[in-house]
This record gives sequence, structure tokens and C-alpha cells, in this order.
Amino acid sequence: MTTRPAAQEPVPTDTMRALCARVLTPNTYLIPGGEVRETTALLQGYVRLLLGETGDVSQACADAERLLSHGPGEGRLGAWIHMRALARVCRVLLIERQVRRQRNRTAADQAPKEPDLVVTQ
Repeated sequence: MTTRPAAQEPVPTDTMRALCARVLTPNTYLIPGGEVRETTALLQGYVRLLLGETGDVSQACADAERLLSHGPGEGRLGAWIHMRALARVCRVLLIERQVRRQRNRTAADQAPKEPDLVVTQ
């Protein structure tokens, strides 16, 4: 019996970007309280996914860890501020992920290629 590591769920970057953009529009204070809770839970999940991918420690990672460990402040305004902070850090983590992938692609393209060797006996 062979065991393979579980396939990691792909990060829905377009969905993340769209949610962050929606949350960071100026009139989001009008979002109902239940929707703020749902959106905050979604953002927390997205931030956790992105933190699971990153190997380096950036300011955004530290901010994300802090936001995940502390809940929102008191009242509607505290929940709204927390939701927007999660959206900002999620957006930065997405940008860092994109930069990291481009850097890895560039490094792979520039790596010296070994010649094909043919062994005969």
C-alpha cells in the first residue's frame, strides 16, 4: 500500500481578492452584523491558508498571527475594524505569495540545465 500526502486545497486567489476589495470599499460600515461575522470567518480561513503556504516571516505574517490570536474589539465598530484589518493583511499576503511564486519561477528558468547524459556499456 502506498501513501501519498493529502492534496492541499488550492487557494482561491480570485475569490480572496474580490472579498478583500469588497470589504475595503469605503461604505462597508453598512454591512449587517451577521454578514460581518461571516466575512470575518471567511477572511480568517483565507489568512490561515496563506500563512500555511509561506515559509518566510514578514511583517504581514506577524500581523496576521496577531489578528488571528485576538478577536475583534467590542461592539459593531470593533468587529468592522477587525474585518477590515484581516482584509488588508490577506491582500498583502496574496501579493507576497505572487511575488514569491514569480521569484521561484524566474530562479527555475535561470538554473543551469544539466546536459542529457547517455550511458552505454
